Amino acid sequence: MNVEEAITAVEASSDLDELRDTLQKIAEDYGFASFNFLDVGNPHQDVPFYMGTTGEAWESDYKSNKFVHVDHCVKFARRTNTPFSWDEVPLPSVSSGPKPGAYKIMEAAQDHGFKNGVVVPFHYRDRLGRMNSSLCSFYWKDTISRFRFMILRKKIDLHVVLVYWVQRAVDLIAEKHRDDPNRVLAPESVSSVPLSDRERDVLAWAGRGKTVLETAEILGLSEETIKSHLRNSMRKLGAANKTHAAVRALYLGLIDY
Repeated sequence: MNVEEAITAVEASSDLDELRDTLQKIAEDYGFASFNFLDVGNPHQDVPFYMGTTGEAWESDYKSNKFVHVDHCVKFARRTNTPFSWDEVPLPSVSSGPKPGAYKIMEAAQDHGFKNGVVVPFHYRDRLGRMNSSLCSFYWKDTISRFRFMILRKKIDLHVVLVYWVQRAVDLIAEKHRDDPNRVLAPESVSSVPLSDRERDVLAWAGRGKTVLETAEILGLSEETIKSHLRNSMRKLGAANKTHAAVRALYLGLIDY
């Protein structure tokens, strides 16, 4: 299947099941065993939206260990727009103490027969102006030498096909999943979150990891004023804490990092 044929098959997919099966055929054409599409725009979620063909065993292992929070490829995908292989992402250094989660997930992948993979990240705004981030990870079980050969010849083609696939997935997911009010906020709620400019500023700094004291010093306000803005923002966004509020505000396009 060449690039044109792959794109035609993607655009002809009428539902998520057909779209999944189409990408599996494309993945196999490139030598991959399976794939997984993952919403990475909501870091607070233990089980974000996903769809793929990696199988129940890997999915169960990934979810039960909450690997999404320690997956170094997920973290890297949030910061780049270009495809990369798993082994291109450096693992954290280890001095002493518990083994970092990034090592555990790579060991688990090896246990399931996955020797390497390719991640294609995507960052975009939906029809409501909300920022979205997702990735598609392809899993390789063949020899590493064949993987290197495929990467050299086919990575760009795969990226092109995925641009069309993700757009089709976004359109279909928007109808069935992204509008679920249990995810973050219902679309109709976007216009009903009247954050003030100062509340946006405070949330933006909270999203960057700043403490109340640091935010107060940056904005030239008192700590009590910062706390008041945070409380108001959390109430308006229905968030449990300031981090949760910052994530929701980012997702809705109310603040930028």
